[in-house]
Amino acid sequence: MRTFLIRGLAVLALLVPVSVMTAAPVAAAPLAATGACATGVGNAGGQGIICEVTIVNSITSTGGSATITVHECLGSAGAPTDGANGHTCTTTTTAAAAPVTAVTQCDGSANGGGATLRCTATIDNYFVDGAPGSTAVTVNQCVGSGDGLTTGCTPFPATTTDAAITQCNGSANGGTLVQLTCSAAGTMASALVVTVNQCNGSALGGGGLAICSATMNARVGAPAGSPTTPPTTPPTTPPTSTAGDAPTDGSTPLLPLLIVSALGGLVAAVFVTQRRASASR
Repeated sequence: MRTFLIRGLAVLALLVPVSVMTAAPVAAAPLAATGACATGVGNAGGQGIICEVTIVNSITSTGGSATITVHECLGSAGAPTDGANGHTCTTTTTAAAAPVTAVTQCDGSANGGGATLRCTATIDNYFVDGAPGSTAVTVNQCVGSGDGLTTGCTPFPATTTDAAITQCNGSANGGTLVQLTCSAAGTMASALVVTVNQCNGSALGGGGLAICSATMNARVGAPAGSPTTPPTTPPTTPPTSTAGDAPTDGSTPLLPLLIVSALGGLVAAVFVTQRRASASR
């Protein structure tokens, strides 16, 4: 009898749904923007760069997705939107099948005399399946920059190793600095590590200007307009059933049927064993 019980428990264990298992979010390759948002761009004298990247990550227990919007311009220093240096302003929006985990842009750029650099990165991480817990973003910025003039950096000093936001380091050291303004703010979550690396080793020509900002937010729920957002109005005609809690489509759930079958077989096996034991006495 003990043998049959053990076998029955093993059968029930095999019937536990595998859907209760969850996987970590899928990591996407770092965002590789084109044109003015790439590194090593706009290094001739008098060039101006604008790069604005906005990322909306939707993170689920099995992966997620992302929407990426890039606005970029490469023109003259005084008017980066004029397209004078071969890249008129463009705005592109693309979808990714996994969350974006790293943004690298505007590094080693705008190093010609009198060049201007304006770069922003905004990342909203939506955790659809629950609150991941959040903390203030860690920052490493304006280290060895601005010929020692870093009054435009917020926060400062900021020297966290392996920070979520690393920007404006070793930049704007060409003398006769026009402006160095760098800011970092927001929240992050260890459930999905996202990093921003921008404006490092940039604006090194004399009379340079660098204005860079990065914002990261850890949010709970789905982004506005997401298909995962539950409907706000109930169905006009609620489904009905003539069999208690049975499915309205007339189908029988597979898992309860298998469990009932396994229990029935277990009971039958125990009954037969007892009958045989009684007959042999």
